Amino acid sequence: MNSDLKIIYLNIFITPLLIFSGITGVFSQEDQNLEKAELRNKYQNEFIELYDQKLYLQSLRPAKEIVGLTKEIFGENSYRLITPLNNLGSAYYMIEEYELAQEIFKECIELIELNKNIISPELISPLYGIALTLNQFGQYEDAIKVLDRALRISHVNNGLYNPDQMKIHDSLSESHVGAKDVEKANHHQSFQVFISKKHYGINNLQVDESLNKLANWYKRTGQIYSEREIHKELLNRQEFRKGSNVASLVETYKNLSFSHRREGVDLFKSVNPLKDALEAINLMETPDLNLKFEVLLDLGDTYISYGRMQSAKKVYLECWMLINQDALMRKIIEDRFSKPVPVRNVQIPKTYPLPPVGEEIGETIPGSISLNYDVDENGQTINIEIIESNPEGIIDRQAMRVINRVIYRPKYIDAEPELTEGLSIRHEYNVRLSGIEDGKTGERDAEIIEEPSDAPLENPID
Repeated sequence: MNSDLKIIYLNIFITPLLIFSGITGVFSQEDQNLEKAELRNKYQNEFIELYDQKLYLQSLRPAKEIVGLTKEIFGENSYRLITPLNNLGSAYYMIEEYELAQEIFKECIELIELNKNIISPELISPLYGIALTLNQFGQYEDAIKVLDRALRISHVNNGLYNPDQMKIHDSLSESHVGAKDVEKANHHQSFQVFISKKHYGINNLQVDESLNKLANWYKRTGQIYSEREIHKELLNRQEFRKGSNVASLVETYKNLSFSHRREGVDLFKSVNPLKDALEAINLMETPDLNLKFEVLLDLGDTYISYGRMQSAKKVYLECWMLINQDALMRKIIEDRFSKPVPVRNVQIPKTYPLPPVGEEIGETIPGSISLNYDVDENGQTINIEIIESNPEGIIDRQAMRVINRVIYRPKYIDAEPELTEGLSIRHEYNVRLSGIEDGKTGERDAEIIEEPSDAPLENPID
């Protein structure tokens, strides 16, 4: 074969090999990416399952793997990293690694701004996440700025009255409370009712939920009058609505009663809503005995909190008589009366001696006190004794006076009130050194404050 033919032969033979080799390389890369994508999906399912089960620490590993695989498949600056980064930041937040969460959310924001724009709706979630971390660090003013930006983006993309902005308003409320601006915090809570009325319609049941949420906010922040006004509005809506849900109506009556009971001023305003609730239950075609029991229990607790022991006993006896109407009520009633329950809970000061109004607390050292006591058949605390006090003699008399003013629903056995012995409490507090040095351990009465039953508003990250 001559040299020219060799060249032609080599060109004809080698060129297909090179083409085939290139195609093979492409297929090989696609196969690798396909394997990574399948592995990524596996980790994604694992993350969702663990996160939904609130196993946040365990969810970190798959969340990190998803971020790494996404970068390998799509590149370091791909918009496909947005969701994986959000998920990873959320997992860090839920295990209280706030600094790491903040770093991840910031990376996510930079990525969105690079791939989208500065008003992309995808910015809302990481901005919200950063604000939550700032709240945790006590950087409330910075959190407000971040949340205000998230709120503007929400309005631009979804409209002024979109319901998705609710959680932003909740976090703004928390930030403003931290910044000691209750008025602005109230605005962000009450505005949610306005949003619900605009979005769902004034008479929609969703508005009732917003009103309940606002009432709970006022209750939590000690704004009793505002709380009561919201319950009144809710009651008017429920009474006007034909065929209203009796359970919801009863709950509103109970909340109205409790708002008066917390003030401890007017027995009749505290009792009358509960009597209205009982009337509503009795008008049911088949009265709900569980619901009736809860109202009767509240009514008895209300009487006893005002010192009307005999009236309370009559109502508690009515609770036990429900067993005659349905034997299945016995276990429920026995469980609720199995131990004393405080119905007026007076708090021992968290700092003692109490500083004069307007004076700084100053330097403190830790203190603690342990007490034993009994609860008699009338719900009164008796036989109060100090078991341990450190430093000795600082808060002893004050603590005993506080425990003496606590009122309980007594334990009942077979409809009879019983003495309960051997209850105990341990209280830790801060001892104000300047108060001791100045001899200011005066016998100021502890303020009667019922501990709220509702928990603080949550700030979940979606």
